[in-house]
Amino acid sequence: MERVLIGAAGKWPDEATWQPLIDAADFIIAADAGAEQMATREISADIILGDMDSLAANNVSKHPDAEVINMPWQSDSDLVKALHWVAEDERFSETVHIDIVGIEGGRPDHALAAYAALFESASPNTILHLQDWQATAVIGTHEFHCSSGAIVSLFAIGPVTGLTIQGLKYEMKDENMDFSSLGLHNEGTGKTARITVSEGKLVLLQESNDNQFSYEGA
Repeated sequence: MERVLIGAAGKWPDEATWQPLIDAADFIIAADAGAEQMATREISADIILGDMDSLAANNVSKHPDAEVINMPWQSDSDLVKALHWVAEDERFSETVHIDIVGIEGGRPDHALAAYAALFESASPNTILHLQDWQATAVIGTHEFHCSSGAIVSLFAIGPVTGLTIQGLKYEMKDENMDFSSLGLHNEGTGKTARITVSEGKLVLLQESNDNQFSYEGA
């Protein structure tokens, strides 16, 4: 499976998190001022895109081989523009693995928008990488390995029906859930976990000190 890394302009996790993602990436995208974050880490972007409202020319020049794509419209965030660009580019499949870094810190509305962007990605294999945490969208069925004792929390984005949780410390079967604290603090058992919903959407937050997140189904 091909892998794309998108670097945004927010606070990045430490090098132990982002360096393996850079090493694994087949294609690297800087979302607007994410190009500056990459330049400070000596990472070369293949594409720089966005509305360019917060990107200095000297930071573009630090990526001499990058294609620069100006997307001036304001209806989408630069992160969503990057996700849509990947979805429309014929080089990538519908299940391309997309890793995202640089969404922490700054304004709370921007942080929340990054979580919302998970549901605007065409690929189910899209992950937000945070400091010691990872987030992904759950629609339908999602399987993943979770280390024993690692914290897992689920938050419904609106009404969810038919929620079934298997392979975590606290299991559920065919339950309903709404936006609440109900899904806070479950725990991994060292096995493959399986989360299924009949209808609705969930954000899955997983503690990941080992910086691993694997998809086994979607």
